[in-house]
Amino acid sequence: MAQVWAWIAAAREGYAPGSLDALCQAAVSRLGVDGASVAAVSGPGVREPLSATDERSARLEELLLTTGEGPGAEDFMFGSPMLIPDLEAVAGRWPGFVPAAVAAGAGAVFAFPLQAGAIRAGVLSLYRAAPGPLTPRQLADALAFADIALELLLDAASGISELAGYRMLDGMSGSRAEVYQATGMVSVQLGVSLEEALVRLRAHAFAAGAPLDDVAGDVVSRTLRFGPGPDLGPRA
Repeated sequence: MAQVWAWIAAAREGYAPGSLDALCQAAVSRLGVDGASVAAVSGPGVREPLSATDERSARLEELLLTTGEGPGAEDFMFGSPMLIPDLEAVAGRWPGFVPAAVAAGAGAVFAFPLQAGAIRAGVLSLYRAAPGPLTPRQLADALAFADIALELLLDAASGISELAGYRMLDGMSGSRAEVYQATGMVSVQLGVSLEEALVRLRAHAFAAGAPLDDVAGDVVSRTLRFGPGPDLGPRA
């Protein structure tokens, strides 16, 4: 743990000390991966990205939310790391997420739940452009990175420290808050549960090839409405 903290401190140039940005950059440098991200999570459908090292990592986070599939979703439910050294080999398991992730340039994904007992605060996700497993040493170090990421999240949530980009999930960023506002509107429009409304919203975004945030914005601005027939709007 002391060694991993030292790596994070060394990677802080251009970032706040002890930040998730520095942690993700250090993870990329030390774990033999091409990208890393951290998201705060309070349920399978409630995910708030906090840090990503590159556009591909940010894209993978968006796909995890839009499809509701993938290692970043299932590890939250099962509470254990999901280590996928070859994404294409599990295409049948996640038919929505895998083809899109591979098209985005990911060959392997490793997701680590940030949890302490029953407390689950988020997920640390790592990806490689080429397939391949983590070595035993890399896996041990990744678990240490996950423990430190959890500590940073819990300290921020308790008010012990401030964490750039972190918001409690009931006061999330405008785009994510808009997703859940749109979910409520779709629920009313279709007369279905919030869970089904979020699935419909995700499905529309996936079919349209559009970010979920953008589709939610269309619903909230009332340029897109869900009904019993085809969806009406600019992304239909």
